[in-house]
Amino acid sequence: MSTEGEFTDDGFVQDYDLGEDQELYVYCRICRRTFPVRFKPKSDKTRLKCLCGEEAPLKNLDVFRTAELAKEHAAFYERVYQAAKEALRDAGIPLPPSQKYRRVSDLGRVEEFSQSYNDAEDMSDITSAYQDPSSETRPSLEDVEEALEEYEARKHAAISQKDIFEYHEILSEEVLWTYERRHMSPRALEAFLEACQEDIRRARQLIAWAKSRRKRGEPVRLSFTSFKHLLRHYEGEGELEKALAVAESAVDLGLGTYRDSARELRGALRRLGSSS
Repeated sequence: MSTEGEFTDDGFVQDYDLGEDQELYVYCRICRRTFPVRFKPKSDKTRLKCLCGEEAPLKNLDVFRTAELAKEHAAFYERVYQAAKEALRDAGIPLPPSQKYRRVSDLGRVEEFSQSYNDAEDMSDITSAYQDPSSETRPSLEDVEEALEEYEARKHAAISQKDIFEYHEILSEEVLWTYERRHMSPRALEAFLEACQEDIRRARQLIAWAKSRRKRGEPVRLSFTSFKHLLRHYEGEGELEKALAVAESAVDLGLGTYRDSARELRGALRRLGSSS
């Protein structure tokens, strides 16, 4: 059964075959990311969970057969999204927080900025359906550069508007995009490290901004994917001292969930020192 060219009642694009093993490209309207998956959908009610935490049946997601079609749709949706934000700004209406981030319940507590990306989400259907980098077609330098240029343009626009939260959101998207491709492209790895370091460098500024917003009674949502992914990268590369530095900086910032990681890394480094 094919859904080629069909749309759901809610306007989601549906282009895939039920009951067939296939490569598809899914666009999540919550975090505005596109990612490849390979699986055999049994029905349009099959539930998928995105890395941002959004969970929905297949019929409530935009699904495409090619990366090109997904990219065109994402670009169109991004234009609509940015136009809506600009209209809200012009009207003096506060921007609603992105659902990509969990609400901070108490900005005065140590655990205030615990990340919304957790290990349980790593076992979601979509995550487990990510293609193995060893089997995925290696991206060309041109493809990577084109994507990174788009990120740079969006970051420049956010900085020009002095929107540090939007800048943080774009960095978070770039971290995830480059993390998935860092072993397939030296340029993606370089951009991944730069995006993580830039987001971490600005973390205190963002927290200060969030606190001022909350004092004015405005809701705040924050999440720092840069710490988690940079920590994972360094651990995977065996660079435990760098991983420990990331964990300790997260703890110092108030991300209490990294205390266990820091303690385990210190123990591992001590054992390595003893063995040598």
